[in-house]
Amino acid sequence: MLTTRNSLRWCRWVCSVVCLGSTLAGTTVALGQVLPAEAVRPARQGPSAASRRLFCVLIGGMDSDPTPEQLAGTARRDQGNSGLYRLRADLQESDVEAVYFNWNGTRAGELAHPQPPHARAIVDCLREHGRESPRDRLAVVGNSWGGHTAYEVARTLAASDRPLALDLVVFLDPSSTGRALVPPRNRPITINRSVNYYTRNRFVWGPLKIAENHDNIDLGDPSTGYLRPDGAKYQSPFDFPAHVAAEWDERIHSDIRRRLLELCE
Repeated sequence: MLTTRNSLRWCRWVCSVVCLGSTLAGTTVALGQVLPAEAVRPARQGPSAASRRLFCVLIGGMDSDPTPEQLAGTARRDQGNSGLYRLRADLQESDVEAVYFNWNGTRAGELAHPQPPHARAIVDCLREHGRESPRDRLAVVGNSWGGHTAYEVARTLAASDRPLALDLVVFLDPSSTGRALVPPRNRPITINRSVNYYTRNRFVWGPLKIAENHDNIDLGDPSTGYLRPDGAKYQSPFDFPAHVAAEWDERIHSDIRRRLLELCE
């Protein structure tokens, strides 16, 4: 089943790059400077830090809409179309409020909507939660094209007249291929901390040159512990199955959960 899914997504990826890339000639990803992240949120008062809750938005990749079985909760852990939707369920079991969006801003099961809301729907979701629960920590996890959308969300929040800080943004093998000719080179200043897990595929961002409060994790480097002789070829320059495998890798998910749960300590 994994092989069939990889082949289908690879074909769709190539078609999207050809079709969308031609319409994006000259497009670059720009950044503006805004208030420091720590100045955006009011100081937390009242209950102790131990009572802080976490609200996490997970954003899937190009063709990662959850299957009906995933939506119904009947799929096995290795079955389905969305590794991040599985991660959402794991986070909920850890008492994290987690919601899932597709890369185009649609909800789970609605990827093919004829008028997708894109990043704006995710921005609105985060703002609404911030109004209702201003003490909660906020985090975003984006995979593949969902990583590009996560960046758009953070940039929109930063550029607003009402900036909103994100405590952690996780990029999981993010890619802008087919969406922008130049991937992001900087980080919106309202992101407090970020982490970037990346394969060595040529169509993903690779390491981000961010000096502070950021971790680049090279999945293709044996020293990071994610590369195995019989596992995904995270070190290869052109291996789409490895890109898909990163979305489902239990070890990566475990490390992401650890980082997210640390926000509540």
